[in-house]
Amino acid sequence: MTTQGSVSHPQRISKFITILLFLPILAGCAAPVAAPDGGDTETATVASDATAAVTISHALGETEISGTPQRIVALEWTYVEDLLALGIQPVAVADIQGYNDWVDIPVALADDVVEVGTRQEPNLEKLAELRPDLIIAPAFRVAETYAQLSEIAPTVAFDPYPTDESVTQYAEMRQTFLTIADLVGRAAEGEAVLAQMEAKFAAARSQLEAAGKLGEPFVLAQAFGGDTVQIRLFTDNAMAVEIVEQLGLENAWQDATFQQYGFTTVSVEALPELGDVNFFYVVQDDNNVFTREAIAPLWNELAFVQSGNAYALGGDTWLFGGPLSAELVVDKVMEALTGAAVTVEGATFPVTIEHKYGSTTITEKPARIVTVGLTDQDAVLALGVTPVGTTTWIGDYPGAVFPWAADRVQGELPEIVGDASALSFETIAALDPDVILALYTGITEDDYALLSAIAPTVAPPAGYVDYGLP
Repeated sequence: MTTQGSVSHPQRISKFITILLFLPILAGCAAPVAAPDGGDTETATVASDATAAVTISHALGETEISGTPQRIVALEWTYVEDLLALGIQPVAVADIQGYNDWVDIPVALADDVVEVGTRQEPNLEKLAELRPDLIIAPAFRVAETYAQLSEIAPTVAFDPYPTDESVTQYAEMRQTFLTIADLVGRAAEGEAVLAQMEAKFAAARSQLEAAGKLGEPFVLAQAFGGDTVQIRLFTDNAMAVEIVEQLGLENAWQDATFQQYGFTTVSVEALPELGDVNFFYVVQDDNNVFTREAIAPLWNELAFVQSGNAYALGGDTWLFGGPLSAELVVDKVMEALTGAAVTVEGATFPVTIEHKYGSTTITEKPARIVTVGLTDQDAVLALGVTPVGTTTWIGDYPGAVFPWAADRVQGELPEIVGDASALSFETIAALDPDVILALYTGITEDDYALLSAIAPTVAPPAGYVDYGLP
């Protein structure tokens, strides 16, 4: 175990705190939106918000939800991604293996997330055993089991494939994401995630313009199959198509018939009529149907293949996801067309940090920081920031700042918020922090939940004993 109070301790934990404090200095700018608990009234309303009941209208009716859900089940991969983007690990997910195979986003699903059957047939008995307080599902999959799911927990169902031709899948994705963010008490994080996504779109468009590629035609495809190969050519209402169009490219595949799911299924014989376009395609990494002996001769003669404009995006490019998958689509398209990743000026936040109790999303550079770990304040002070609150554990030093760090204090000394064994949650809440650092601690999951109700809280990383952060 790490020796408590050693002078070298700040060096060991500063790599975690630097993520929050030092990267914004390198980027030279602040984040796009305020932190979720950074306003004058947010902390004061934590208690009432935690017990308030709201009624949400959704694709299968209305559902009343009391308080802020903590144990959330996601029965569709898109909603798994939405929760992870908001810094929340679901308690259970349908088809975890499939999710890991097909969806590639920067935030990993925790190892202790429980699988509850398939997306098509979730295991209701296992769901009931988990005692969730919110279930999120797509309406088209759970219409017949909605009543049973609602007996287990409040269930909200969304429609990712609108039948209304005036509503695109992209617009629905945005609205659903913001609704989920509001339901789980992370509206500010939701706005920040979308702002980051849109900043990437704008940066990519500027880079394509500089490369002289605005207005170029493209077709987006997904191909798979066993004995019979199916090729999906995506239509204008598809989420992924609208994303690519926002980069300044033009969809060359048009279907006179409205396709609710956003694609037309064709055979390989339909590909020659596409002409020389930028052909972005997704195939399984271990089953590239275009290299099959029966298909390869036709494939190799296609105009876009001959001209070098056929681009494999990778089997884990998920075209039906949320904001993080949308960013991945942009990255893959930009790498294909320009050979370079998208550069977004100042895109340091939001940042999501994984730890032993899940993950925490920080939406902007924190200004008011409370440290509750033994000597965590040393690392913060070393980075030029004075915390507004600290814990004490040995000696009687003003502000719990040790003599070797006293010259780093700027402004007022931190307020003492208890010690490692007895935190004063009321004092911490009164300080109205933007973030709480609890790295070199032994906080319990209950402590973490209480702290997180006050402000985004970073717990110790997984895999270490209490006070064992290396």
